Amino acid sequence: MSISPMQLFEEQISCDDSSLRLDAMRKLKLVGEAMGKAETLGSLIPFLADHTDDDDEMLLKMAQELGTMVPSLIPGAEAQPIVSILEVLAGVEETVVRNASITSLNLVIPHLSTSTSKSLLEMVKRLVSAEWFTGRVSSCGIFASIYSKFGEAKNEEAKDEMRKLYKVLAEDETPMVRRGAAQNFSSFASVVEKEHQATDMVVIYNQLSQDEQDSVRQLIVIGATAIGKILNDTQQCTMYVFPVVKNACNDRSWRVRHAVAKNYPTIALALQCSGDLVDQMVGCFLGLLQDTEAEVRGAAASNIAKITDIAGQDMFCSDTVPLLDGLSKDPVMEVRSKLSTALMDCTNPEECGKLSDQIILDHIQPVIQGMLQNEEESDEVKINILRKLPSLTRILGQMKDIVSVVSNLASYMLNWRIRECVARIVPSLAEAMGIEAFSSGSKSFLAIWLELLQDQVANVRSACVEGIYKIYEVACSEKDGAAWVSKNILASLQPIYDSSTFYLTRITHLMLYASLCPSDSTPKQLLDEVVTVLLAALSDGVPNVRTVAARSLTPIVAFCDDSLINTKIKPRMTEICDGVDLSIADEMNHDNDFRMQLRRLNSMLEA
Repeated sequence: MSISPMQLFEEQISCDDSSLRLDAMRKLKLVGEAMGKAETLGSLIPFLADHTDDDDEMLLKMAQELGTMVPSLIPGAEAQPIVSILEVLAGVEETVVRNASITSLNLVIPHLSTSTSKSLLEMVKRLVSAEWFTGRVSSCGIFASIYSKFGEAKNEEAKDEMRKLYKVLAEDETPMVRRGAAQNFSSFASVVEKEHQATDMVVIYNQLSQDEQDSVRQLIVIGATAIGKILNDTQQCTMYVFPVVKNACNDRSWRVRHAVAKNYPTIALALQCSGDLVDQMVGCFLGLLQDTEAEVRGAAASNIAKITDIAGQDMFCSDTVPLLDGLSKDPVMEVRSKLSTALMDCTNPEECGKLSDQIILDHIQPVIQGMLQNEEESDEVKINILRKLPSLTRILGQMKDIVSVVSNLASYMLNWRIRECVARIVPSLAEAMGIEAFSSGSKSFLAIWLELLQDQVANVRSACVEGIYKIYEVACSEKDGAAWVSKNILASLQPIYDSSTFYLTRITHLMLYASLCPSDSTPKQLLDEVVTVLLAALSDGVPNVRTVAARSLTPIVAFCDDSLINTKIKPRMTEICDGVDLSIADEMNHDNDFRMQLRRLNSMLEA
């Protein structure tokens, strides 16, 4: 006699093995799909409703799975029984179960029919008036979804009652409930109509922002963003919202000040800053930059570029610049690290397009130069600056002191990431300085680049390889790029390659050669030289080198002319393939990858 899916599910849920029970609950939706909609609603859902007192792990999975059933299995019009179960789970003691039930409710509610508005309001009332605080906390998370549902039904009376209920939650005597109201304030405020913002939502916002619990004030501070976006009026924002932001900037709790400092640009944009409000917002921001707590200073410093983009160049010069020297010498490394990143963002037009090149040279260059030159400065700060220096290519040629510092860091042995950054900067220096200045002298940046190409750390070598084509392009813009690369780079590398006993050096050089030929626009002279080196490497004594050579040749063959293919590539491939059985595919054989690449190369040649 066959066992129905429902019987099998009941047996597994009732067994003593917790792992089997949990596995069964994980497959709840699958069981429902096997049973069909009618039987799911008739037997599975009622069975689950009788098991809402199970252990927390089972309830968590139940809450998660129920949210996936609507509307794929259960239509929204018939999903009320699922909502009832999730309501029960929203009141349990375990936080993760409550959170999962709220998430599922927010997934299900949009699919419910508008006729369920009354039952949804009743559910909210039950949760808001629950004796135990857990139900009241959970209710905060579903206000936005249900309010939107009332908007569809055009039920103004219900929406008015919901706004009043949220105010009740914001005044609850239990701190956890008020935290829930603060945490979900932005999502609820974003669905409330503009005409009710100043009369209802701002009142709630002000109340929560003055709560005795700093955790509530910390959560509510970003609610200014939601209100500001909906009001969309500078005068109203100045009147209703800015005073709360200003108070948060001077809050007695550093956590509240940290929250507002971290979100300051978002808040400023939402408040539609203009005129006097910009000046007032900047004044508060400057206070955060000088806060007594390092976490607050760091959060504010990280937003210097974004605030500059909002307030403009004049504000930066008159208000921010006087603070930069002090921030660059802050005793806390995290503050200096955030500052270094923000200052480099200020120089990038994509991040902040308000500062002229002259302002950067006059006010930002001295600060980042001091941080790079300071021997006691942390490597993290220097790396933050070096990583973003390539964005300054347009004025690097005028930053001679910075360029000098970069050349000194090329031999920095304590941290390979600094050498990697220098390797990535070098091609930008070629573009900024011109190819002659770049390559002139025994201590030129070309010499530095060639030295970094032999670095013991693979990431440093890879950074050099990635930059070779940009150096080649710069050479092409000023002279015969192929001839210059051949004379100044490849001629220097060939002796190193030939005498190398370290196979990774040869692999690096092969990858560099291949990077010089990315398209059919490669000059014949350079293409011929690269192909010659790669073909010779096919008989290298190390399998990895042979494989890299074959892999590099494969795309290059596509744009080699018939002369090069017939006179060099095919004869060499015939010679190589005569000594290699391409049909062998032994996973333990080190030449297996090499054979695979040779087969691909042969296919390219035959095509």
